[in-house]
Amino acid sequence: MKHWSAPQIAALRRLREGFLAGTAGDADYWRSQEELALYDATFGERIGWKWDAVLRELALRGWRPQSSRVLDWGCGSGIAGRRVLAAWPQFAEVALHDRSPVALRFAIEKARAAFPEVRIETGQTMKPDTLLLLSHVISELGDAQLAPLLELAAQVREMIWVEAGTHAESRRLCEVRDALLARGFAAVAPCTHSARCGMLVPKNERHWCHHFAAPPAEAFQDARWAEFGRELGIDLRSLPYSFIVLSREAAVQAPGFSRVIGEPREAKGYTRVLSCQESGVREFILQKRDAPELFRALRKGRGLPIYRWVIEGDRIGAATNVE
Repeated sequence: MKHWSAPQIAALRRLREGFLAGTAGDADYWRSQEELALYDATFGERIGWKWDAVLRELALRGWRPQSSRVLDWGCGSGIAGRRVLAAWPQFAEVALHDRSPVALRFAIEKARAAFPEVRIETGQTMKPDTLLLLSHVISELGDAQLAPLLELAAQVREMIWVEAGTHAESRRLCEVRDALLARGFAAVAPCTHSARCGMLVPKNERHWCHHFAAPPAEAFQDARWAEFGRELGIDLRSLPYSFIVLSREAAVQAPGFSRVIGEPREAKGYTRVLSCQESGVREFILQKRDAPELFRALRKGRGLPIYRWVIEGDRIGAATNVE
């Protein structure tokens, strides 16, 4: 039984080819409300799973925004704004901005249906006390377009910026982070510090700051998702993302802690851990015999991947979890 029609698969392929080629930003790539609904239910939902992972980490860290208003810039189908409104119901107002009239109309209708009590406006007019949301936009912005966006971002109280977990997009987001820290922001996540990003030093050029979201179990039990992955050549299990969360208020960061980057790379009897801390980004080795419980915890990805390491040379001898 086919769950997606041939025209739907063709539309999804066209959209994906534009995203992968980096040409999606050349023009309005949604042709109709129906096509946008198709995107929202597939690619948009996968982006929503990345936002779920970010919001889950912020909850584990005990952080929530203090702003009274949300601005979802480059909102597309509005998936980021809806995820944030569901997680933090204190917002009374959300502003939606997108260059595409088709996308903007769709995002407004979806937000009104899901959150009828929230006041919705359009445009990118900045107001004080705003949480700025940015999602999967950096690949569509050249330097000439990115500069005014950073000027806008510099005016907000808080921001959450989520991107695809590619090498190029992640490292560009690291540069954005450092530029905005110089404008008076403090790092909230994923960083455990507000020092210069250790990824940007020459010796770490091959690395990038990325993480992996866990798709919901339903994605592997739903025949529609199985067909989507098969037809589009997408591994539903792999969902890399990069993100930064910044605030004007100094974040409460536990001193001396490190953030695991990506997933530890396991070998026989040991695992390699790429770790970010205030002193820079380094790769450590954890031997199973040195700390078997920690070894198992890292392998299974349990809890928040923030630790205070006990380091002996380049080896992890023990660790304290932030929790």
